[in-house]
Amino acid sequence: MESSIYLIGFMGSGKSTIGQDVAKILDYQWVDLDHYIEENEKASIKVLFEQYGEDYFRTLEAKTLKSLITEKKWVVSTGGGVIVRPENIELLKSQNTFYLKWDFDTLYKRIAGDRARPLVKSYEQLQELYFAREKLYERSCSSMIEGEGKSIQEISEEIIHRMEKRDENSSY
Repeated sequence: MESSIYLIGFMGSGKSTIGQDVAKILDYQWVDLDHYIEENEKASIKVLFEQYGEDYFRTLEAKTLKSLITEKKWVVSTGGGVIVRPENIELLKSQNTFYLKWDFDTLYKRIAGDRARPLVKSYEQLQELYFAREKLYERSCSSMIEGEGKSIQEISEEIIHRMEKRDENSSY
């Protein structure tokens, strides 16, 4: 396998944890897109949202994602909102992009009270955001993985198995 892997999903879906695990197993480079942006901008996502607004951040996110597409053997854990820009949907759809899907209540339990997430306000607001983004995640991925009832290791193994199958099928 030479191709990079992109993980998408709502806040709390485990993109960073699973991304690190998959990268370790495959001996790939792992990058968290939000942390990568924070390092380059020398500011947290929350500060970027507060000082410049969401549109500024989304533009920065799109440019950063596009710059990483040329990398090989990377696992990229994206931010939960990466799919709000149509150019990102098209870019992700053309890659090995896995949508980590979970029930909303599972995700809410993981992210409730997390002050570092600029879009976390209330249960109702997050639920509305989740349902608004769900179809965008589905349109952006090349493969969807249901997370409910699975461990990090099981999800990581499923991603790797699907990548191996894809490689087998593309060699014909």
